[in-house]
This record gives sequence, C-alpha cells and structure tokens, in this order.
Amino acid sequence: MKKIVLIAILLNPFFSLSAQQTVRIKDVASITGLEDVQLFGYGLVVGLANTGDRTQTLFTEQTVTNMLKNMGIELPDKRIRLRNVASVMITGTLQPFKRKGTRFDVTVSSMGDATSLEGGTLILTPLQGPDGAIYASAQGPLATGGYDIRDRGLTHIKKNHVLVGRIPDGAIVQHEFSYNLLDGKDLSLSLAAPDFTSALQMAEAINHEFGTIGSRKIARPLDAATISMDFQLLSRDTVRNYIDLIAFISRVENLSFAVATQAKVVVNERTGTIVAGGEVKISAVAVTHGGVKVEVTNVPEVIQPPPFSLGRTEVVPNPKAVVEEKDAEMVVLDGTTTVSDLSYALNSLGVAPRDVIAILQAIKEAGALHAQLVIL
Repeated sequence: MKKIVLIAILLNPFFSLSAQQTVRIKDVASITGLEDVQLFGYGLVVGLANTGDRTQTLFTEQTVTNMLKNMGIELPDKRIRLRNVASVMITGTLQPFKRKGTRFDVTVSSMGDATSLEGGTLILTPLQGPDGAIYASAQGPLATGGYDIRDRGLTHIKKNHVLVGRIPDGAIVQHEFSYNLLDGKDLSLSLAAPDFTSALQMAEAINHEFGTIGSRKIARPLDAATISMDFQLLSRDTVRNYIDLIAFISRVENLSFAVATQAKVVVNERTGTIVAGGEVKISAVAVTHGGVKVEVTNVPEVIQPPPFSLGRTEVVPNPKAVVEEKDAEMVVLDGTTTVSDLSYALNSLGVAPRDVIAILQAIKEAGALHAQLVIL
C-alpha cells in the first residue's frame, strides 16, 4: 500500500500547532526601495567539444559573423560551420549597494540546439536591466556540474542538466543602480507576505524596543505590507540621540516578532506530496474511499489456416475485461483532527496520490477543511 506523506509545518520550536512562529524582521521584510535588479544579456559560449549549435540555428552564425566583422575579420557569404559555439542567455541579480567593480554570480542557459555547454567559456557579454541600461558585464568558464557523453552507437551517459551553467563571480558591476537614499525621511519596511496581523505585530515589536517619544510612536503600519518608521523623531530626542541611521536599521532588522500565517494545504499531484501548515484545522467529517477498477487486457490469438489451403495466418485480437470493485471504507474524523491525523486516515484507506486531491476537495466543499487548498 502506497503511503501518502503529509508534511506539517509546525509553528514553534516546541512543535505546537496553535502558537505563532517568532522570526526576525530581516527574514520576512526589507527596506522599501532597496529591491534587487534582474539583469540579462545575449552572448556566445565558445570552446565546446563539438556540442554547440547546429547549422539550422541561424542566429548563432549571424552573431559570430557580426562579432568577427567588428574585429576586422571579413568572412565570405558561404555559410560557416560552428559546432564549438553556442548562443546563450545570461541572467543575474544585482543586489542593492553593489558598487562598481564588485562581482556577482550569473547563470548561462542555452537558447539554440546545442547538446551540452560542458567545458565552454562565455565571452564578454554586457548585461542590461529592465530600463535598457548596461549595469554589468559577464565573462568566464562555465561550471555545469555534470556531463553528457554520447558516441555514434547507442551509448548515452548523462549526469545533471548540462545545457545550463553557472559562472561564480563571473559578472562585474560597470554601472551602479540608483537606489533610494537612506536619509531617514521616508524610511519604511515592506513585508514579503502581506498580512495585517503581521504588520501590526512588527510595528509593536519596534515600538517596544525603542519606546515612545512623548505620545508618538516610531513605527506604525500603513497597510498589510508597509510599516512606516519615523527615524527623525528618534534622532530629535535629546535623551536618545546617540543612535545613527545605520545602527537603527541594524537593530530593527534583528528584532523578532510573531508572524501570522494563513492556513494552507498544498498538494503536488505529480509527486504525491502534501504540505500542510500547522494552523490547518478539520471539523467533524466522515470520509469514504472506494472505486471500481476496470482493466482491459489484449492477448492476441494466432489462427492458422487448414493444411494445403489458400488461407493465410491471421492474428486475431482477444480482449479480456477484468472488473475489480474495492470495498468502500469509511473513516470518521472528529473536530480535533490535525494534519497528522489526516495522514494516518488517508494511509489506512490506501489512498493513491491522485485520489488525495479529490478527497481534500470534497472535504473542502463539505466545509470541514478550514484552510486554503492549493493544487500545483
């Protein structure tokens, strides 16, 4: 009997399903205006062992021709064969405060019909941002972490995905991205997962750390994702004016508060995995599982003609149908059922991964599953 694994996300160190989890502010929120910038570029990988793009990938030949022409090398109009070159797309993320000359990692992905990027080297490629400006350049040897060995016969040995490689510290910042200045005037935090309860508790944690100045509080939630912080109010305080902006942000980031989460059950039909949060509750409900299995098998029968006749040997299909009906079983879940109890109940019914989705949807429709059901 195949078992269904339910992974319960427990929400505190003592494995309690009712308490909330305490996390640092820097793990679930960030300073507003200091977002990452995604970069991309188009380039060539050279030095491949006859595993590059084929002749039908016309843009690779055109790119090589244009590159050589810029270097003063003229080629005839006749097509060139490039089996050691592959066209690729380069992607990377420029983090805030990356200064000119610093490095970061990039990912190189094949965009033609190359069979492997193993052993290749990316030639100098500019990387642009969403605004079209060039912020970095990338170059260097690729690390694919695998191999793809083929011969002219039927032998094919492959490990990992060799059409995507990575260049550690392969990109150099050429132009700094303009972020919002940390002047303390419009300082705010943005929650990665907007939630009104979490925003209120984060503001209370900040106010508890720094106290109130007169009757005014330093932090206040503006909406479900934004918490405004009045640093100038703190800097004007004659008693506590020793703290500067960077020290203030550092203390705020390391504060802990109780984050609120929404009850969810996530089901992946392809892998048969169910992930349920610790806040998931199930009311009293009865679950029955059973079905009819119809299996049609075909055992062909060979019919020989009589001796000395003009007949031919024929293969006649001989289908057979087998109907198997499983006995329906019923499991009653009481009102205190947790995700662990649900796991045991589904295992006792011998439920297949595909049937789990139908059962959870039925429990949801019955109003007994008090959580959001997400199917991947």
